[in-house]
Amino acid sequence: MHNVSVITVFKRKHKKIKECLNSLINQTLENIEIICVYKEENTEIDNFVKETMEKYKNIKIIYKTKAQDVTAKNNALEQADGKYIIVMNGNMCLEKTALEKLYNAQEKNNTDIAICGYDIIDVNSNQLLSMGLDKNFSEKESLDGKNLNFAYLNLDGGNKLIKREIIQDIQFQNYDECQDEIFILSCYANVNSISFIDEELFFKYDDNSVTNFKNQIQLNDLKLGLVEIKKIFKDAGKYENIQNTLSFIAFSKIGVRSLIELAYDKNNNLKEKAKESMNYLDVNFFEWRKNPCFKFKNVPNKSYWVAHIMYKYGFQTMFAKVYKKFVEIGYKSLTF
Repeated sequence: MHNVSVITVFKRKHKKIKECLNSLINQTLENIEIICVYKEENTEIDNFVKETMEKYKNIKIIYKTKAQDVTAKNNALEQADGKYIIVMNGNMCLEKTALEKLYNAQEKNNTDIAICGYDIIDVNSNQLLSMGLDKNFSEKESLDGKNLNFAYLNLDGGNKLIKREIIQDIQFQNYDECQDEIFILSCYANVNSISFIDEELFFKYDDNSVTNFKNQIQLNDLKLGLVEIKKIFKDAGKYENIQNTLSFIAFSKIGVRSLIELAYDKNNNLKEKAKESMNYLDVNFFEWRKNPCFKFKNVPNKSYWVAHIMYKYGFQTMFAKVYKKFVEIGYKSLTF
């Protein structure tokens, strides 16, 4: 058994694949395996991984087609034999001591997940979009809903070392472009305690250009995925503890960010899309209206507070159009 299994998914659109794999092979933690998932016909990636494999024997390859995306990732989960699992992709990198520090935190605190701080960077402009954890968490926390800062965490897998037992009954689901987010939220339903390391050890390079915004199909998948997550937490008897976090995520992802993204397509009836989003939120995550995560004193980004106020009073389309203008003139990009 390895100490850690890293499952990393490479796609042609990722611009940091070499940096990602190099950051993994240079980790200070010993006895790790790296499982790379990608399309075989992408020869540039394939050649690079195979050349790296010749030097390091702890790398495996799982080939996939687009139709086999979820199947290949679940195959990687089955093959991974690490005591702990981490899932990332080709636009993410780890500081060289990241796995060692996450592993040691898990061993010391006997928690279900260890989470480190992170920087999210615009891959095109190199602008820092957001960061965490900013001393908002104790070394060991319970997932009981009392710390509202949990709602503001990123949903990436690359800064979360997960105990193997937590994911034994969890698989990736066929939700386009939000598979990792839904996977991580599914894991939380099995989690009782978390270790936090308040150091930026994880770096994600986001493409916030217009061409990378979600389309309507991806948005519908995200809606379905979040409803499924709500059901999972209800079945686990943990929804009451997590409802503020989930309704915050639903509002920020569906109500705000996705609406702003849709505003870039002139063919969209923004007023109608705003109505659809509000109906979705009120039916599935009605807690968003009185969610303490949106209070001015709590939110780390005051744009959340502004958006919440404007949405409550019916100015959704106005907010989307105004925020879109701010993005276009170089304001800190879409960090919702």
